[in-house]
Amino acid sequence: MAHDETMTIQTCETFDPAEKARQLETMIGCGISGIVHLTPCGTMVKKSNAQWRHSPAMRCKQLRNEIAIYKKLPQNHPRLVRFCDSFDDGAMDVWMTLEYMPNGTLEEYLRGYKKFGGDDKFKLKGETYPDFEARIRRRHDSLTLRQRARWCLEAADGIVLLHAYKVIHADIKPENMGVDANLGVRIFDLGSSSLGDQPALGLESTRYFMPRESWDVYSVTTDCFAVGSSIYHIVTGYRPYDAMPDDEVAARFERHEFPDLSGQTTEYEAKYAKDGDTVGVSPVTGQLLFADTIRKCWFGEFATAADVLEALKEEVVATFSGDDLAFIEDASGLKVRVDGARQEI
Repeated sequence: MAHDETMTIQTCETFDPAEKARQLETMIGCGISGIVHLTPCGTMVKKSNAQWRHSPAMRCKQLRNEIAIYKKLPQNHPRLVRFCDSFDDGAMDVWMTLEYMPNGTLEEYLRGYKKFGGDDKFKLKGETYPDFEARIRRRHDSLTLRQRARWCLEAADGIVLLHAYKVIHADIKPENMGVDANLGVRIFDLGSSSLGDQPALGLESTRYFMPRESWDVYSVTTDCFAVGSSIYHIVTGYRPYDAMPDDEVAARFERHEFPDLSGQTTEYEAKYAKDGDTVGVSPVTGQLLFADTIRKCWFGEFATAADVLEALKEEVVATFSGDDLAFIEDASGLKVRVDGARQEI
């Protein structure tokens, strides 16, 4: 089974209530392995264990795992959030500092607002959170197709990097991708990840979880499945089967019934649709951008993440030309044209 996003919080009996209140008031993010606060300098974040959250010992283990993985990876790489420092007292005080992503997570950027920071003030009277999110999550419509293509390339390239260092991320999704000052994608949240022969310490969320006989089996293929769902999320602005309950999504995935990729569907929560809404249709194929790559990820047809990246590059060259192609290459730092010449499609 995939990670339950509605897991009940079981608090630790030893936490300081005043400290919990302070942390809740000032945190800017919350992941599977810790809570995140902006440091006073404003350029770094501190990720630490919160003993008032459930399973604090496991969270310490995940933080230690994440620190160990960061120390194995190259520093200052454009696809990773930069690791700065760490501390471990050998007991329950474990933390690390990381580069601050000023534009939040990619999921937040697509949605158009942050989950933390008083979002209640944007809700209409009597509006439910699902309806509120569906209404306000429209920044995606102002994002150009070439920007979405850039992010898909960068996300796949980040996973290629991790796999080259024997790291299986095991929780890939836009929520675990940061958006830097130049609107580039950076992979983070490695607490669940597997390094070498070590077991992974967490599960993918339902919509990014590849059905398999044993939930605790992780591989390049399961990461590629999650990359496919992430590409779908980036292109459309919505998670796969976004409005559907998790258990129904899981059942459909088990039957290999994945979302429609034609770009001509009503499953994108059209309740607040308006002129100008878009789900990222390719002007060349008439389907969703990268539809074939997404499908192959979902059906486990890629041997490596590098193969996913190459498939994305091929469609970028077939879809974009001129200034758009130059933008994608310059912004991502990835060469997608074989000969480097400008192509007019």
